[in-house]
Amino acid sequence: MTGQPSLWDQTGGKVGHDHPQTSHTAARQVRSGSQQALILLALWDGPSTAYRLSTGGRVVNKGGYPVAPNQIATRLGELRDRGWVVYARQFPGGPIVEETTTPGNSGQVQKLTDLGRSEAIRLRHAR
Repeated sequence: MTGQPSLWDQTGGKVGHDHPQTSHTAARQVRSGSQQALILLALWDGPSTAYRLSTGGRVVNKGGYPVAPNQIATRLGELRDRGWVVYARQFPGGPIVEETTTPGNSGQVQKLTDLGRSEAIRLRHAR
């Protein structure tokens, strides 16, 4: 291990200002780092949508239940902010790749960056 704090141990997540106090309390306690780590490891196998990550059984909470697609989408945004994930594009600078999720809906496909792949490797060794 490199001595850096592990993503597995980080807590706290984003919540909108207009959400109730219960949401703010939950956001402080969520194991966002573990969710981010699981997402990075799942994306190692290839690009995906938040919906597919949720239904694929690889991104689960501490009780072993799938994390909701909207919560995974929040974690993906945090990972994009860190430069570890980007939207998959049809060609460089082109439209974002979308995939059907549920009837009549689609989700944006996201993938690891080189930095994200490096972090995924580090996570495998930090566990």
